Amino acid sequence: MAIAIVFIVIAAIIITVVCVVVGTKTQAPESKGERGENKVAQVLGNTIEGEQYVINDLLFENEPGQSCQIDHVFINKFGIWVIETKNYAGSIYGQEDQREWTQVLASGYVKNKLHNPVKQNASHIYHLSKYLKIKGIFHNIVVFLSRADISNVVSDNVYTLSELYLIKTQRTEVSLTVAQMEHYYQKLVELKNSSTISKGEHIDNIHRRQMQVQNGFCPRCGGKLVLREGKRGQFYGCSNYPDCRFIKDIDE
Repeated sequence: MAIAIVFIVIAAIIITVVCVVVGTKTQAPESKGERGENKVAQVLGNTIEGEQYVINDLLFENEPGQSCQIDHVFINKFGIWVIETKNYAGSIYGQEDQREWTQVLASGYVKNKLHNPVKQNASHIYHLSKYLKIKGIFHNIVVFLSRADISNVVSDNVYTLSELYLIKTQRTEVSLTVAQMEHYYQKLVELKNSSTISKGEHIDNIHRRQMQVQNGFCPRCGGKLVLREGKRGQFYGCSNYPDCRFIKDIDE
């Protein structure tokens, strides 16, 4: 009887793990991502002239062969909030300075690596800063939906969906006038409306950038990746530092 119970428990665990893995693979990332972005868009609300300005799904080509897709841009008097949405399940482990974070599913039986979304979003901010020709007014925000447990994430840039509304009243060192908010908003609307790149072409560009890194070039600005020494040892950094802060781990 005891052996039968043990067998049933083991079988249940195996079935759970298989279902999680299969479900993760069969569910299209695009559909999960879009659902998450829609929920964030609902929290942000619509543009209210003089108070807040919202742009969702900003896709543009920043240079020939290089493109950028930003889930949400929220502008208010406290700055420009650049928001990356992650619709992941399970427990997320990561620190702000790590290149990769870990997603844990099925009570630890399934572990997946993901690129640090804070660093990913920093790249988005770099391109917006370059386009708008201004620095120091951007805020890096990553939102995980309620399916994820982010209690093991160490970063002030990571929010839950229920916390996102805080950016509407969160005071910062930035203070924009209504004229400035409208100016940045109109510039970004023009950028979005003039873009002719498709999401398929954007994905191709991502693969091309990955090849750039492998060949020793910065995927953000095209500078050379040079070996540097940091507090945690050696790493590859962009030769255009401090204008570009892209880094690559020595063993990546």
